[in-house]
Amino acid sequence: MPQRPKFNAFLVAAIQEGLNSIGPSISDIVLFHLQRHNAIRFDQSSIDPEAFDDGLKRIFGFGAKVIERRILEVLYMKLDATIQLNEDFEFTEEVKKAHKLLSASDLVTVETR
Repeated sequence: MPQRPKFNAFLVAAIQEGLNSIGPSISDIVLFHLQRHNAIRFDQSSIDPEAFDDGLKRIFGFGAKVIERRILEVLYMKLDATIQLNEDFEFTEEVKKAHKLLSASDLVTVETR
């Protein structure tokens, strides 16, 4: 399925950019910590949004929501889509919605060729 690697590339880029909003060196430390504690395998072929979400919450507690919101904003921008997040959004559910959006847009692109 070609959408998964393409989507993961968008997600990885969005995570990096979203974390950079709190500072590049802090971003590197957070990613190192998440990888070291097996919360994520951070490469473009494999990322588990649930493990990432859990790891981020362990580090930042309620503050993780602010970072996750930024990551989702960047992800949707990369997908050329808009997003409206409620205060009680779930990161993993929003990532699933974004993946479906990319899959649907790829399908439309293929059908119109």
